[in-house]
Amino acid sequence: VEASIRFGIFSTRSGGCVVLVGLGKPEIMLPIVNAAVREVDIRGIFRYANCYPKAIDMVASGSVDVKPLITHRFKLEETVAAFETAKTGAGGAIKVMIKC
Repeated sequence: VEASIRFGIFSTRSGGCVVLVGLGKPEIMLPIVNAAVREVDIRGIFRYANCYPKAIDMVASGSVDVKPLITHRFKLEETVAAFETAKTGAGGAIKVMIKC
């Protein structure tokens, strides 16, 4: 989603790297000047085979804290609002959770 890529670029520290995983729209608008002047690298990866075990180990060991990635929580009755938030990136949405 374009909003997520833009947020990724803006939230990456100067000299850092944004990695785009998977495929999205063929063309999007990016804050390229912001990325360029802050020397933010933008990398794409199409496949991520064999990455899950390492990622799971990192989360399980506590070396990566994923809790801050969940920015919004909704009740099941608020599903439509949850999907709209995820779609638009409203309120800086990164990960939207629906409690079932």
